[in-house]
Amino acid sequence: MKLIIVRHGETEENILGIVQGQSIHGKLSEKGIDQAKNVSKKLSKVKIGTIFTSDSGRALDTAQIIAKFHPESEFISTKELRERSFGEFEGKKIIDLDWDRKPKNSESLEEVYNRVNDFLEKIKKDYEKNVLLVVSHANLIRILIGIIQGKDITEIPNVQDIKNGEIYEFEI
Repeated sequence: MKLIIVRHGETEENILGIVQGQSIHGKLSEKGIDQAKNVSKKLSKVKIGTIFTSDSGRALDTAQIIAKFHPESEFISTKELRERSFGEFEGKKIIDLDWDRKPKNSESLEEVYNRVNDFLEKIKKDYEKNVLLVVSHANLIRILIGIIQGKDITEIPNVQDIKNGEIYEFEI
């Protein structure tokens, strides 16, 4: 199975340094729309069997732009690919927050790791000979890449920086 992973395009909230998490859907900036269009052009010749996307607005909007080049692809929007919940920190500026403590009503790294691992196991079983596209969020993608690379949960924070509109490809 070939797995292509894309982070959603830049949002207005990314520009302002606002924590989006799950409750802030985010609005793609002009640059974010261009990033999604560039990804769609780069992937236009790839025969994608299924497009999986987070159901959060910023990822969904990015996936829909990409899907225009792949009208034959199955399109699945799922909460399994949502960004990590940052609870009370969502909607606030990143620089104003105390990241040394866990925000109230947020997901732990272990909860997200398990959610991502369950998703990966399911698609490996159900789509073993396909080319799949996943459109999601930085923290979720970092965890997904870490799992693919066989990293322990404690190593996840050290997985590469995930940039808006970037493409990551894996053979699984």
